[in-house]
Amino acid sequence: MEAARDLLLELGDHSKLSVRNVTARAGVSPNALYIHFATKDELLDAVMNASYKEWRAALNGVIPEGAEPIEQLRAYCHGYFQFAHERSGIFRVMFMTTIRDGVPVPVRGGPVGEDEGVDSFNDFLAIVTRCLPDNVDAFAQAAYLWAGLHGRVALADAIPTFPWPPEQEYIDRMIQIHITAHTHEGPTTT
Repeated sequence: MEAARDLLLELGDHSKLSVRNVTARAGVSPNALYIHFATKDELLDAVMNASYKEWRAALNGVIPEGAEPIEQLRAYCHGYFQFAHERSGIFRVMFMTTIRDGVPVPVRGGPVGEDEGVDSFNDFLAIVTRCLPDNVDAFAQAAYLWAGLHGRVALADAIPTFPWPPEQEYIDRMIQIHITAHTHEGPTTT
């Protein structure tokens, strides 16, 4: 799995990944892969689920227990940036390479445990939902906020010399736009 992850980072696309190059990187014969995985797609699914499991544990680990939902969200956003910086390889495999087709779509109240990526989004959605009044579409706000966080990470990675706003300021602004603007508290920043 590590060899496949490393090659995905180098190649940027699962279609360029072959059983031969994965097993050569791992230092085993091509047939050795089939002892653990029936197909290359099964290997890719395992790589993705392991990556999302690590991602999910890291993000859930930064959320302070007992904190107000908005503070949980703020901590999650900081954890998002921290993971992207500290584990950039895993982050790029999950979000900046073409891995697989037909990724399941997160569904409110849908099954859990079938796909770590979907479950990680649903964790985020649950926090966003706790921050918003019932009459606001939490799924849409979570999607906007997620895209904003990801966009900041991807662009800062691609153009590091650009004078990006500090991450704290960016997080506060994203929360203001997508969360507090919809609450009775009105726009606030920390």
